[in-house]
Amino acid sequence: MKKYLTPLFLLFAFGLVFAIYLMFFVDETGWGTLAGIFLIAASLVSFIIDYFLKKGIKSFIKLIVIEILIIGICALLLTYSERKKTLIIADSFNKEYISIIYGVDNQTDLSITHLNWAKKIKIPESGILFTSSDFNENLPKTDIKYSSGKPINTNENNIGFSELPESEFESNGKIYRFRTWKIQEGFCCSWSSKESDSLIIERKKQFERRKASR
Repeated sequence: MKKYLTPLFLLFAFGLVFAIYLMFFVDETGWGTLAGIFLIAASLVSFIIDYFLKKGIKSFIKLIVIEILIIGICALLLTYSERKKTLIIADSFNKEYISIIYGVDNQTDLSITHLNWAKKIKIPESGILFTSSDFNENLPKTDIKYSSGKPINTNENNIGFSELPESEFESNGKIYRFRTWKIQEGFCCSWSSKESDSLIIERKKQFERRKASR
């Protein structure tokens, strides 16, 4: 019996049970069903890998070690994909958009490397941060918090945010790429392609006005 109680088999069993729990006992919005389907698929993958490892590896100890390594590597890769940057705004911040414009000469570097698991980035009151960093100098996930440490998207303030499509504009023969997040109160968050296009024009104007004033 103990041969069947391997890490991947236990992961399969617990994943299956938890998926059923999500789908039938806690689902109110439909997300539980989607999460359950994902868990079932992941559980089946665990079962298949476990099955073939048991076929090929006779030593139970060796089997356990290999499965723990597989789980550890997968957990590390999953955690790495969840690395997060936190945009820090003033408590009095009242802009609708936050933008980071990349590749701007003589501006502060974000200092994000592949070894960073988290990074705090202070956003000016204008809502626009100019940086000399490359556009690809980024972390996959984003959060936004006030300088007091309070996140903007809580049940108390009913404010949320979403990221708009990555955009770019041309100025003096050079392409500048930027990312933008929209902060919205109430239902969050909706935007249109027209809104995105207007923002590109506005950000180019703000960039060139700033450049001309220096």
